[in-house]
Amino acid sequence: MNASNVSFNPSNMYSRDPGEKARITNLVISQAPIGAVNATVIYGDGRQLCTVDYYDTSDLHISREHIF
Repeated sequence: MNASNVSFNPSNMYSRDPGEKARITNLVISQAPIGAVNATVIYGDGRQLCTVDYYDTSDLHISREHIF
């Protein structure tokens, strides 16, 4: 997985803080479960909680993880 496989919902999440968006993208990639090829950040407050849905090559949901 690379940064182009990580999306944010809503897409403007962290639009005012590109550095934080990049940090979270790196965490999403580094904590991806085996088999995950895509991820969607569905919630993040930037400090205490960030929730990510991971998907496989068939776009089937693998897991929902709290990366911090």
